[in-house]
Amino acid sequence: MKITDRLKKMPVTLVLIGINVGMFLFTILTGMDIWWGNGTQLLHCGANYWPLTIHHQEYWRLLSSMFLHAGLWHLFTNMLGLFIGGFFLEPVLRSLRYGGAYIITGLLSDYVSIWFHKSAVGVGASGAIFGIYGVFLALLTTPLFHRETRKAFLAYIGLFIVLNVIAAVISQGVDNAAHLAGFLSGALIGYLFFFTLTKADGERLSV
Repeated sequence: MKITDRLKKMPVTLVLIGINVGMFLFTILTGMDIWWGNGTQLLHCGANYWPLTIHHQEYWRLLSSMFLHAGLWHLFTNMLGLFIGGFFLEPVLRSLRYGGAYIITGLLSDYVSIWFHKSAVGVGASGAIFGIYGVFLALLTTPLFHRETRKAFLAYIGLFIVLNVIAAVISQGVDNAAHLAGFLSGALIGYLFFFTLTKADGERLSV
């Protein structure tokens, strides 16, 4: 399959990347350092923060914070993970399921994040991205895909998990609560999705 044909089958992924990049450019144009996020500036743009999100009932921050990033490297790594996940999974799920899984897991992971880190300012798409990979892993454990396809992609997801566990151990500032919440909620959604998908859907997964 040509890359252009594949891109046409992942419109939600491309729109999400576009929104994230657009919001990042907006924060840069309003004075944020390109490499390091500023908590005060991010709060003004909609970052997640327990006292504001919960105590002041600004629940919209659970959503808006998903599209903000604290520096170029933060944005790049998240968008790369989102592109790869969407490249393979959105054609299988189709846009409605895929977009729904992204938003639901992102909202859940953002809530768990500030519940565990009540004094921290939270931003980033990683909770939702882990949610997408959770959906992917769950479906790979079902008969939806051919056995050979399952083996290849299970190895890929396994590598993704191992690399992120290593990153969690050696890096500071990694939001493990959000990542775990996103991944587990995504896995649950993936098993629910299984009952709505057909073999024809599974055949759209290709290397």
